This record gives sequence, structure tokens and C-alpha cells, in this order.
Amino acid sequence: MSRSYLVLEDGTVYEGESFGYPAEASGEVVFATGMSGYQESFTDPSYKGQIIVMTFPLIGNYGTTADFFQSEGIHCRAVVVREYTKNPTDSYHGKTIDEFLKDYKIPGIAGIDTRDLVIKIREHGTLKGAVTEDKDGIPELI
Repeated sequence: MSRSYLVLEDGTVYEGESFGYPAEASGEVVFATGMSGYQESFTDPSYKGQIIVMTFPLIGNYGTTADFFQSEGIHCRAVVVREYTKNPTDSYHGKTIDEFLKDYKIPGIAGIDTRDLVIKIREHGTLKGAVTEDKDGIPELI
């Protein structure tokens, strides 16, 4: 996997591992606190145009299936996780979170200290951000 970066408007840069679709995305950085239901969050229209930070430390334990979509397609612009499962339980016989994001052309970044990021958002309020694999382009994003 290649390196990826979450760049916040205050100049903070988090480095992680890219997964999902290899693309750059920007938007308001928000967080979701659910212990399960990640695909429901991604397909929830209220997250349209936002970068979702998943607070639960391990995402993707079960495969994705259209049975749990909140609406047609993914509405968020990017996904930030601490860790994701590459081999989910086969209880739903669905796709992995990586495959799911690739299908909808949504970038993801893993290996981020999501606790630190959520504290920053809670203390400072809403922040705009961008997910990119282009380390040299970071100064232009800030």
C-alpha cells in the first residue's frame, strides 16, 4: 500500500496508509461514533461531501452488502480509520471495505490516530481537510 496524508486547514498533517480508491478528496472533516454500521454511515446522505473519521478502532469486520445501504451509493468524499480489516468475517458474504470504497471511487486512509483527530475536532470545531497521496502537494492544500 502507498502512503497517504490527511491535511487539515490548520496545517496539521496525519500520515497513513491509503486504501480504497486512489484519489484526492477534500471536504469538512466529521466523525461517526458507531461501533458498527460503517456502510450505513457511508451511504447516509447526511454525510454528503464530508470526510468521515470512524472513531471505533477497527472497521470492516464484516463484509458490505446492499441490504444495509441507507440510500443509493456512498455520499461521503473520503474515509479515515485507525485500522481496517482486510479479511472480514464471511457472515454477510459481501465485499471488503477496501473493495467497497474502490467500487464507489472513494479514497480511504488508515493508520491515523483517530482519537487525537476527534479531540482536535471537538476542541477546535469543524475543520476542512483533504486526503491525498501527493506529499509534495501538501503545502498547496493548507
